[in-house]
Amino acid sequence: MKKQFILSFIALLSVSTLSNCCKKNNTPSADSSSDIPKIYDYNVLIVPDLSNRINAEIHPKPLQDTVLINNIADNIESLLKIKNRQMNQLDTYKIDFINRGILNQNIADTQKLEINFRKFKNNQRESSDYKRGQLKSDISLLKNNLSKIYTYSLQNLSGSDVWNYFNQTVSNSLINTPDTKVDIGNNQAIIKGTRNIIVLFTDGYIESANNTSEYTLDQKTIKKIRESYLKSGSHNLEEFIKSKPEYLIRKTSTPLRNTSVLVLEITDRSLDKNGASTLQPTDFEIMKILWSQWLTASGASKVEIYPTFSQKTEAYEALKRFMENI
Repeated sequence: MKKQFILSFIALLSVSTLSNCCKKNNTPSADSSSDIPKIYDYNVLIVPDLSNRINAEIHPKPLQDTVLINNIADNIESLLKIKNRQMNQLDTYKIDFINRGILNQNIADTQKLEINFRKFKNNQRESSDYKRGQLKSDISLLKNNLSKIYTYSLQNLSGSDVWNYFNQTVSNSLINTPDTKVDIGNNQAIIKGTRNIIVLFTDGYIESANNTSEYTLDQKTIKKIRESYLKSGSHNLEEFIKSKPEYLIRKTSTPLRNTSVLVLEITDRSLDKNGASTLQPTDFEIMKILWSQWLTASGASKVEIYPTFSQKTEAYEALKRFMENI
């Protein structure tokens, strides 16, 4: 009953009404009672690794990034309803870049690479009109501009410094505002806040301008870990890897606050053309442990990692489940 009351209340009142009529306390949710319902807006950054992994002739895979990203974009309206949110969502869905230099090439309209509902804060009518009228058109513009980015990148391949993206570059795209406790009457309250979600499309191999073992992850390292693990006689791969600091990726110097990371399309080169494992443990098993340890140590609240997809809806479905559990 309590949960239904809270959801009904939120569905009926706008944020502007709450701002004018309800008492607010800038109280981080971590310091609040755990049974207070939490309602989050989401800042979703879709981040493609535009290195040579996007060249199908070099690294063939069932579906190109644009097919998966376009399907996510086409389902933004559904993502707005995550956790029964009915109105006043201040979500952002944005294409972000590991290498920001590409934005200086004037090959796409960067302002069209974002669907931003934060601009409708305190204006529910404009938000509703936008969803009914212009949203689909803006999604089409986002997809068209994304296509231009990929076309250019295929002809102008460059490395992607994934480590530095998480360490520094992404900070300009994160939203770090304190959660707010909102009293809504009848001894009821909610926690309102924003959560960052980074959706990274990558093959899992980490390049860095600082080309040392603590900042990179390559095939040579994976092979070395596998051989050492098999020689060790250990029966727990995760414990083995975490016990070897020389294999771990250095955590970022800037913590990823209120940020969760969804890593998609990791390439498992230990599989044959039919998808059967040729080596044990597989490349994916090793990479998943290293990525999870690195991002968690760097402050990420939640980390999930997926191998290559074969259906165009899988990236959207993974993101939807991910958001539902934050």
